[in-house]
Amino acid sequence: MARMQTLSIRLPDEDFNWLVSLPGGGAPTPSEKLRALLQQAREQQQGMRDPERCSAWMRQLVQPFVDEMGALEREQQRHSDLLAAVVEHAPAIMALLVAGRPAAEDGQGATSEALIAQRAFRLFAALLKGNITSQPATYASGAYDRHLPEIIELAQIISSRKGKETNHG
Repeated sequence: MARMQTLSIRLPDEDFNWLVSLPGGGAPTPSEKLRALLQQAREQQQGMRDPERCSAWMRQLVQPFVDEMGALEREQQRHSDLLAAVVEHAPAIMALLVAGRPAAEDGQGATSEALIAQRAFRLFAALLKGNITSQPATYASGAYDRHLPEIIELAQIISSRKGKETNHG
């Protein structure tokens, strides 16, 4: 067992009441809860250097949303491919942003950019695939409709520029 040090702190009532109200999880006393919070903060800080651990942490952060979304979907017997795509890809993108080190001395900036681009375009493709059918799986009808005109316009501009580059390049 690690050697323990005594630490005496004064907390405002609001912070103390919050600490006491935290779920036990094997830490019933305020001191044990504070130790658990410190352990969690240390693990999160260490995880910020490792994309895989950071990705797990990001998924953990969005899990309450995922759980509520799942309960709503079971209750209403509906599903949103749009939200499912974001929930799948966003934590990995955030983990790369948090744990990535684009300015590292070993020149990994291009690698970080490539990984982030890969994940971002996977999300983008998943979102676009969600609108292939005439009735996309979303909670709100028209969830795609208000955003697609700009995307289509941008795709047309990119396509025409790429066509010119191919024909003249």
